Amino acid sequence: MDDNSFLLQQFITLRDEIKTIKARLFWIVAMGLFGVPLITYLAESLGQTGLLMPMIPYVVLVVIVMFIAEQTALMRAGQYIRCNIEPKVTDALQWESWLEKRESVRMLDKHFFAVFVLVFFVYYFMAIGSAVRSLMAETAEDASRQMWMIAAVVTYSIGGIWALSTLLHHWRSATGTSAEE
Repeated sequence: MDDNSFLLQQFITLRDEIKTIKARLFWIVAMGLFGVPLITYLAESLGQTGLLMPMIPYVVLVVIVMFIAEQTALMRAGQYIRCNIEPKVTDALQWESWLEKRESVRMLDKHFFAVFVLVFFVYYFMAIGSAVRSLMAETAEDASRQMWMIAAVVTYSIGGIWALSTLLHHWRSATGTSAEE
């Protein structure tokens, strides 16, 4: 296989990967936007708040981190195309390089990412409130379960700090292809 064929195959493979990541991002957003409220509603309506409600903040954290991971993978594929494939191709429009030179065309990606994260951190804190409320109701009936509530609040706090630090660490690489190499 000559170099041009290899570059073409890499490009095709990465573009297919980008399409797959976009599909996964759609399902993660749908899962989060509709699944989290649905689980919360079902827990309330089925009277399972003591069992399900404390788990919902963890579900929201997983959705947040899955979204950040997929968005970062999407941009990483674009960065590889920009840094390793486009420079070896002459006399062709270089899409990823073109995008990075025009901040305004990446602005929607950044806003979408920011809105998703903002909405899901709101979901996270609302889920914590609901979980703590249900755990307080449980501990009012059984004081021996109070340690469970304290442990849950500690893990929710650690999870929130971890998700926020993950977000801050990956913000640049999740919103553009010009991150440090």
